Amino acid sequence: MKQIVSLLLFLTLAFGAGNTLPDLKLKDLKNTSQSTQELTQGKITLINFWATYCVPCRKEMKHLNRIDQSYQKQGVQVIGVAIDDSRTVGRVKSLVRSQKLQYLILLDTEQTFYKNFSTNAMPFSILVDAEGSIIWEHTGYIPGDEVTMEDEIKKAIKEQQTSG
Repeated sequence: MKQIVSLLLFLTLAFGAGNTLPDLKLKDLKNTSQSTQELTQGKITLINFWATYCVPCRKEMKHLNRIDQSYQKQGVQVIGVAIDDSRTVGRVKSLVRSQKLQYLILLDTEQTFYKNFSTNAMPFSILVDAEGSIIWEHTGYIPGDEVTMEDEIKKAIKEQQTSG
């Protein structure tokens, strides 16, 4: 029994699901400091970590934009977190403009937010429920991953409706 409890604890810690979103302050593109917990409070939030030099990240963005627009009325939002460092962060605004991104973009140039998760790959997405618990994580992007993302969002919406 002790081994099963230890294994479950390890899996929860290793994979993040069930953990609470850390509360950090990050700057947006207007240089305004934003709290991760305040931004996500009461909303199902898909947080996507990306960088300007990441080709799969750029391919995923049009889907994230559509997801953000499609599910806003159901209390869902997308937040992009650019993890570009001080050398490449200057490219973020022009990429956001060229991709016509309409969801909130935060800057994590020191990767203080990103380092809270057990990954070093991009893109990396987490889904946070309205109470701030991480309920799903996904690493990478290949065409079709957006379908899985939407399925997870729909599950979270359904869960929120049945528990609320």
